[in-house]
Amino acid sequence: MTQQPGGWYDDPTNRHVYRYWNGTQWTDQVSSSGNTSTDPTALDPPAVTTPPAPGTQAPSPSQAAVAPTVQVTQKSGSGFGTVIGVILAIAAVVVLIIVLLNNSSDDSSTATTGAPATTEAPATTVAP
Repeated sequence: MTQQPGGWYDDPTNRHVYRYWNGTQWTDQVSSSGNTSTDPTALDPPAVTTPPAPGTQAPSPSQAAVAPTVQVTQKSGSGFGTVIGVILAIAAVVVLIIVLLNNSSDDSSTATTGAPATTEAPATTVAP
């Protein structure tokens, strides 16, 4: 029977993706989703020394699939600045309306208009 060399292999317990085989037995070192940790659950004594199945070794980092690139974009036209801009625009329109209404209702002028200073008597007409 050929012993498998030490390395990361498919986890025989299926609790994690990979488990480390040190060449003679399984360890508590595990890996899931690219994160390594230790598994506090002990393996059954016979399972500890059962070697990994051939062909179940984890891919080397050069063979591992490259994680997809995620691009985060921000929607334009949304956010706090837009809300403030809309509020300021509404306030400006309200102030403009108030100013225009006050000016149009105040048609009285400070200068008084009166009769002309001199008046002429009507011209006299002579009857034929």
